[in-house]
Amino acid sequence: MTNETTTTLPAAAVLSAAKRFFTGREAIHPAWIEAESATHVSFATFRSNVLVSAFPDPEREGMTRVRASTLRDEGAVGRFLTYLSRAS
Repeated sequence: MTNETTTTLPAAAVLSAAKRFFTGREAIHPAWIEAESATHVSFATFRSNVLVSAFPDPEREGMTRVRASTLRDEGAVGRFLTYLSRAS
């Protein structure tokens, strides 16, 4: 399952938010980081993997495109995107 949205947050802020959401002390879906780069971070959870990528939107100046995906629909992606919308 892949979901996509846009935000006014820069890509680095999106990836930092993802790290807080999935690895912070109050994480609903606790995970650990498997891999990361300047445009993505990959998490392993108890049930699945979650990938979050963020990059400048080529169609809308000043916006960042965010893609979040997982193999299992455990609600983590939807909750993260809701969390992200509140952060921006």
